[in-house]
Amino acid sequence: MQRNIKRKIFSWLLAFSCAVFLFTAAGAPDAAAKTKWQKMLEQNGVSRSLWSKYLPTITRNDYNKVKKLLAGSSKVHAAKASKWQLMLERNGIDPSLWQKYLPKVSRKEYNKVKKMTNGGGNQASVNSLGPDISVGLWYFSKDDSDPFKISANKNYNIKDEDGHVLAQIDKDTQTRVQYDDDGKLEISGSVASTIVKDKVTFDAADGNNSDLIFDVNEPNTSYDHFRGTIEVNYYHGEDKYNGNNTTVTQIWVVNKLPLEQYVWGMGETTGTGPKDHVRVMATIFRTYGFWYIENATKYNPMGFKIRSDSGSQIYGGYDWEKDHSNIREAADATRAQIVLYKGEAALTPYCSYTDGWTRPYPKTKRSSKPDPDYPYLKSVKDNKEGKKKGLKPGDGGNHMWGLSAHGALGYAKAGKSWQWILKHYYSKVDIKGAY
Repeated sequence: MQRNIKRKIFSWLLAFSCAVFLFTAAGAPDAAAKTKWQKMLEQNGVSRSLWSKYLPTITRNDYNKVKKLLAGSSKVHAAKASKWQLMLERNGIDPSLWQKYLPKVSRKEYNKVKKMTNGGGNQASVNSLGPDISVGLWYFSKDDSDPFKISANKNYNIKDEDGHVLAQIDKDTQTRVQYDDDGKLEISGSVASTIVKDKVTFDAADGNNSDLIFDVNEPNTSYDHFRGTIEVNYYHGEDKYNGNNTTVTQIWVVNKLPLEQYVWGMGETTGTGPKDHVRVMATIFRTYGFWYIENATKYNPMGFKIRSDSGSQIYGGYDWEKDHSNIREAADATRAQIVLYKGEAALTPYCSYTDGWTRPYPKTKRSSKPDPDYPYLKSVKDNKEGKKKGLKPGDGGNHMWGLSAHGALGYAKAGKSWQWILKHYYSKVDIKGAY
């Protein structure tokens, strides 16, 4: 899928989009004594998301930085928030849930957010973006003459394999990384040529990775913008990615970000169906990722837990998130919810179609006997929309384990809830908040 997506990424109103979350999750910063500069910002109704970064103590210098940010105006009133926005901020509601309503949050919009955060009986804390997940995006060869190129929407650090900051780079400035002799990596472009061992890390210079967007210039696609941090890892060993015993040298590009933001970039669906179907897909995508965080080890030598392609599950990053807003809404509506079996994260495989019945998860690839480690992956009847007559297991990648995506769509169209659909395809499971 080719598209030329080169847009401006965030306005100044979103520059500190998740700052409130970072502090409310750690403990309410208001418990500390407020300086007069903080009180002035609050009294003038300045959005908390613009100054939470400077807590617990707002200084005069911090106050002046916020004033400067407000388009150079000498009046902080220029970005006065509505009372409904202030109520959301005072309650520590993650700005990512309501910033789409800016510049002025209305009462109706406040009620929408309130309903979303308090309405669901299983709704977990809306202030958590979950544990980090590391995603293997792609790799290049040591012999590639064209180096890896990266830039970001705000100032970023370059760190070596020990986590030491080598340089801080201005936003929109490109850095290059390529293979050097003896298993080392060369950094250039934004800095004088520098040699490091094994790994280079790029993260936010201001410490806030939640609104950091990297352009990684992935070949052959324009879906190459990603939230969070980026690592470039040297790997020499067995070709685990392609499933053979050949010894290879690969330079891996890895994206690390919170699990919720990973779900925002879910490439397994366009999110155009019924809301409950999109919520089903968001929940199993999150659960599958959570399971990999806890259990996967295959790709550890390359520095990641899960692939970004159909070898695991398809992840499109920030570009996909921008183009498919319904996925983000479904993720927010099911925040932190995962499928559990006896209190443990379930493995939630899914396919497009079945022959009318799903299959139990096999003990081995060559066996049809059920694996006792996955008792919740039983054979169940599929919805007629998921049935393809004459389909055999494996045809078109349809292994028929777990959930049938088109069958789930049929159930959602018939009015079944996302929780009902999940419990139909995964036997005797619970759906609860994991964080």
